Amino acid sequence: MLILLFILLSLSFISLFVGTLMAPFSVNVQTLKESGYSSRISIMHIPELFLKKWYAPNKLYVRKMIILGLTGCMVGFSLLYVLSKLGVV
Repeated sequence: MLILLFILLSLSFISLFVGTLMAPFSVNVQTLKESGYSSRISIMHIPELFLKKWYAPNKLYVRKMIILGLTGCMVGFSLLYVLSKLGVV
């Protein structure tokens, strides 16, 4: 059970990390010009990181990687917390 939880957490963290690294290269240039920000790194602001309009249409998989990675990490750490409260871990 703990091995599966570790695998879930590691895959989720890797997905979140890689997606976050790829996000500045997936910016929709039109949205960037309309926003008034000066660089691609502005996608790293929390709201822009999750908004669909900030990603180029062919790069929406990066957004999915970030969302799935964050959700997996939250579920994994919540399970780890509950299991530690129950005395399993």
